Amino acid sequence: MPRPVSRRVFLAGAASAFAVACSGDDAAPASTTTTSLPSSTTILNSTASTTTTRATVAAPPFDVAGNPFALGVASGEPLADSVVLWTRLAPDPADPNGGMPDQLFDVAYDISTDADFATIVSSGLDVADFDYAHSVHVEPGNLEPATTYFYRFRIGEYTSPTGRTRTLPAEGTDAFRFALTTCQDPQFGEYAAWADIAADDELDAVIFTGDYIYELPPLDFSPEGDGRRAWTSPPPSDLAGFRLRYAQVKQDPSLQAAHSTHPFFTMWDDHEITDNYWADGPGQFDSAGGDFESRRVAAYQAWWEHQPARAPAPTRSGHRLHRSVRVGDLAEFYLIDTRQFADEPPCRDTSVFDLGEGCAERDDPDRTLLGEEQVAWLTDGLRSSTARWTSLVSPSMFAGLDAREPGTDVAKYYLEAWDGYPAERERVAEALSAAANPIVLSGDYHASFVLDVGPGFGHDVICPEVMATAISSSPFATDFTAANPHVKYFVGDNGYTKCTVTADGWRADYRSVADIWDPASPLEDVASFEFPAR
Repeated sequence: MPRPVSRRVFLAGAASAFAVACSGDDAAPASTTTTSLPSSTTILNSTASTTTTRATVAAPPFDVAGNPFALGVASGEPLADSVVLWTRLAPDPADPNGGMPDQLFDVAYDISTDADFATIVSSGLDVADFDYAHSVHVEPGNLEPATTYFYRFRIGEYTSPTGRTRTLPAEGTDAFRFALTTCQDPQFGEYAAWADIAADDELDAVIFTGDYIYELPPLDFSPEGDGRRAWTSPPPSDLAGFRLRYAQVKQDPSLQAAHSTHPFFTMWDDHEITDNYWADGPGQFDSAGGDFESRRVAAYQAWWEHQPARAPAPTRSGHRLHRSVRVGDLAEFYLIDTRQFADEPPCRDTSVFDLGEGCAERDDPDRTLLGEEQVAWLTDGLRSSTARWTSLVSPSMFAGLDAREPGTDVAKYYLEAWDGYPAERERVAEALSAAANPIVLSGDYHASFVLDVGPGFGHDVICPEVMATAISSSPFATDFTAANPHVKYFVGDNGYTKCTVTADGWRADYRSVADIWDPASPLEDVASFEFPAR
């Protein structure tokens, strides 16, 4: 098992790494059947979706060799009456185009209330377009609230693995359980955490706060030195490169199992493009180089192609990622984008990888992390929410952290996150303090935290912050709690956090992986915290 490292050592090591050749994980097998339905099947609703950016034509017969569902299936963005269903036709994931020809294909889908599809409540066709990597995003409506559904895709002689999903409640305050997850660089370990999540039948959803892929060079940290988890492609700089990274990750059987078992709310952070990027440029460590704007356009498209995202495909002007999610009367979640609209991190002439001391630029009241439109949307929403709980879901730590070296007297901050934008954090904190039972959820840091929001930047306690550690990315083990009394819990480990929300309280169970290089490693609850409703 590799030794946990600090953020600075991790990035410095990656900057000097050299490429290695290796093999990716094997794709999980999909079943093969004909597209005809058994005579006992009842279809209650049949629809057809043919939305595409190109002229829709009659789809040719599917005669492409290989399993088209090698990347699995997924669901996401559930509402009370709808959910997004996803797959991508990719019989050859090692090909940027998935081994598919430049044609449109009709893909059939079925939704049922039972796993054997005896009663199909919705079915139809969606168009898989070469321009979007033959990804499919189906948004069936007229579903029942708080209901479990099963779904599948069909094309030619192939049927996808069966997926399971669940809609949100329309009202009420019944318990809501979800996994808070982040950061899954496969080069630093296996995905035992995803296997654990897939096996948890209590979960209603998964929230992923970002770093679904990494742009780092191929590295081999495997104990055997066999390169089994190393990236098989160079740092991505174009659409083909980003597609290869997503395809490699999505072949992991444990990640496929989690996606096929629970609906996801997926956010992005920085490594979906490059470390610590901001609106108009990269961070101080940049693996790929090249034209940043073209790279960003390609990265956003590849992200959309591989996620069960409800929003339309990104354009050159960007992609609206921030949105709110209402879970009956129980909770409202505000998911934000801290990269796309951010001003350049401050104090870069005196910082290393955006870790450094403060400077006058940091205190500029006009500097923004979220952009004018998003911060107005967020603060208005936090103040007006009528749910029992109001949650800010941030890709990075909100409460702040003095990351000075132990034993030194000079404060240091991670300036690409909220600590680099204190004036805007003040505005958001003020709105958060006005919300009913506020709580912050976050990721990014590769460590488990519980923090009090407020004292870290000069306020009384506003609310708790629950930060999940990385699924597999190398833990950052340096303990800064001596300089941060608002940190109530810290462990540099791998795993995730399971949250259980009720009308009376919010419980966070921190689950840790025993052996990050064992894909079947057990996880255990290492800490639990309860936050009572006011």
